[in-house]
Amino acid sequence: MAKLSTVAALLVALFLIAHATACKSDDRQGDRECREQLQEQQYLNECQRHLRQQSQSGRVDEDTTGFGERQQRKQCCRQLRQMDRDCRCEGLNEMIRRQRDQFQGQELREMMQIAENLPNECNLSPQHCDIEMRRSRWF
Repeated sequence: MAKLSTVAALLVALFLIAHATACKSDDRQGDRECREQLQEQQYLNECQRHLRQQSQSGRVDEDTTGFGERQQRKQCCRQLRQMDRDCRCEGLNEMIRRQRDQFQGQELREMMQIAENLPNECNLSPQHCDIEMRRSRWF
């Protein structure tokens, strides 16, 4: 009986190690796929333009938004829609990190807040992204 429980414990341990290794490999594969999707969407350049425009005009209300701003948001939403659900937030984070050198202080904070709500503006999931200025997982 003791031998059987030892063998069972070893099998469980091997299964857990194999599962953890597979998950880690899946994460790397997922990161690679997200990185490729972000590159295909030109690092969300339309969203960058939309954020810049919104932070400069200070308007996010549909009633006061001009035609050009609506078109810019529509293009941004199209780019986000082309990305997998699991890649959108990290893509927006990477887009903001790439803006760090160009924008600072209040303007950068405004852009981060707008970026957090872009999926909601586009009726996409997740509806909210946490934008952080930490180092990228991808690059």
